[in-house]
Amino acid sequence: MQDRRSFLQRLALSTGAVILMPAVSRCGAPQASAPAAAVRDPNEPLRTEPAGWDAIAYNRERGNAGFIPATYQAAINAESGPKEALGKHLPYLPEVGSVPAGFMAMMWGDPSKGHGRHPNAVKSEANNQVGHWYDWIRVRRAEEGETEELQSSFSDWPGTAAADNGAYAVFGEGDITADGGKNTIYLAALPAEVKSGDRVRVWAHCLTHGEYVAFLTVP
Repeated sequence: MQDRRSFLQRLALSTGAVILMPAVSRCGAPQASAPAAAVRDPNEPLRTEPAGWDAIAYNRERGNAGFIPATYQAAINAESGPKEALGKHLPYLPEVGSVPAGFMAMMWGDPSKGHGRHPNAVKSEANNQVGHWYDWIRVRRAEEGETEELQSSFSDWPGTAAADNGAYAVFGEGDITADGGKNTIYLAALPAEVKSGDRVRVWAHCLTHGEYVAFLTVP
């Protein structure tokens, strides 16, 4: 299990987060150095998908580096981890009817891939009065450079607070709390520049089990 520091250093190098400009010596008056390249926060995950990118492997590695609580790391590293721990926390696009303009409907744990469906739960003794849902989802177009990233907040479940800019819906019919809350749909706001067909990075935080990263195509 690698520590968080070494993972962040390797990730920064592999993604070009830090660029070192070579110094050039010339005779005569000192020359102004080239502007320093913007340094991206090493805590930020990949912005684009490398060839052959594996969502399970990436999230396991990032999780073991500290972005998933230590109490859950045994689960993500277990034989059942890809489907029941990591896959359960990866977003997918459910087949639903109309979605409000400017939003994307997401669920977690794609059953078509054999992944366990993600539950949702109110604050209780079972989760140390923390609750079990995604309290924020960040969406940005999957590209390098500066582009708008929009965070949707979900400060409660099964309802949201007035200040939240995310919303819930229910897959199918019935009570959102039925079946362990697994039919919860998250409506995440899209940046204004994102349009249908764009690839986006989804970076989200589960209150109980930490951060997860995936890439989706906007319907």
